[in-house]
Amino acid sequence: MLPLILLVLAAPKPGAAAPAKPSLPSKAAVFVSSPDEAAAAKSEADLSKALEDATVPLVDVPAAFPLPPRDEAGDKLVKDARQAYDDLDYEGAAAKWTEALEFFVKNPHLADAKTLGDAHFFVGALAVQNGGKSQSKKATEEFVRALLNNPDLTCDPQVYGADVKKAFDKALTEVSGKGVGALAADSNPPGATVTLRGKELGKTPITEAPSVPVGRHLLLFTRPGYEPAGAFADVSKEGGSAKPTLTPAPGYLEVRDAATAVVGKGVGAKGPIPAGAEKLGEIVKARFLVLSDGATAEVWDVETGNRLAGLSLSAEELNESAKKIGDFIAKPGAAAVAAVTETPEEPGAGGPVYKKWWFWTAVGVVAVGGVTAAGVAAANNSGGRPFNVVLGIP
Repeated sequence: MLPLILLVLAAPKPGAAAPAKPSLPSKAAVFVSSPDEAAAAKSEADLSKALEDATVPLVDVPAAFPLPPRDEAGDKLVKDARQAYDDLDYEGAAAKWTEALEFFVKNPHLADAKTLGDAHFFVGALAVQNGGKSQSKKATEEFVRALLNNPDLTCDPQVYGADVKKAFDKALTEVSGKGVGALAADSNPPGATVTLRGKELGKTPITEAPSVPVGRHLLLFTRPGYEPAGAFADVSKEGGSAKPTLTPAPGYLEVRDAATAVVGKGVGAKGPIPAGAEKLGEIVKARFLVLSDGATAEVWDVETGNRLAGLSLSAEELNESAKKIGDFIAKPGAAAVAAVTETPEEPGAGGPVYKKWWFWTAVGVVAVGGVTAAGVAAANNSGGRPFNVVLGIP
């Protein structure tokens, strides 16, 4: 009976006021929306960087949506291949390196250019070591692929035989004589960081395509909140391109869609902020929502219903706008307007479930707090998913 008695004693008295809910963290979450997704992605990065420079506390929204664990099967194959070579098991090493190459070709997002270069190099060298001069042509082909992935590769004549060195030198000549082509890169959605041979090229879409030797090249695409993507681009003298579709982390796309449904009703409108804004703030653990259409920005205080609107995001005024946002968050005013313009939809109402405030209460999405740039962006009323979550400072 004791637990029941304690429960009764702890229950509020009839007519007593409900306890006040705890305040949300005084942090901001940033969303930018524009029909031009590439422009929105750039605006997100610029706005977030300006806010960080103005010491505005930001939340890291993507941190709430962990990515699936990385498949380490390819790494194990590489490790086993190196061990077999060190043990002088050249046939076993050749088989393991070949298996590793096949794995990375099927899973380019798990590869890196240096490892691919090593794999092609050892397959070529072992072809000659195991098969003699008759394998020189295959060795040269593998060495060409190796050099396209890692131009810094060398063939030490004190380690490898004369036939291996001859095939490698021929590959060097072929690569230098192939010519170059422009390598374009994009992604869906845009705003992903592109890496080529360990060097970042920028964010998609890449407007100034680099010139690379003719042949196959590996590009890696990363964007917080999305699984890493990889793509092979075959480049001719006329050029080549790659445009992978990024896969969002589980739950991430849903919160973006939910935010679109909320912010599309209130950005640019006068009066109270729309229904669902407070619930969105609870989801991302931010009292303030920084919303933009790419040209102007607003800040919503979801606890008081106050807003700061008409902030320019032009290059000349961006830093000043960021400072105003910081001042607004540092000294939020008392409630000036109601926080809701309509009654939130209840369970059972029509429309996609991910756009219901109660869905997110049930899911219990919790954003991990942080000071890196992230947040929520305004979306317009057009169809699709035109906005992009700011995932980090570039």
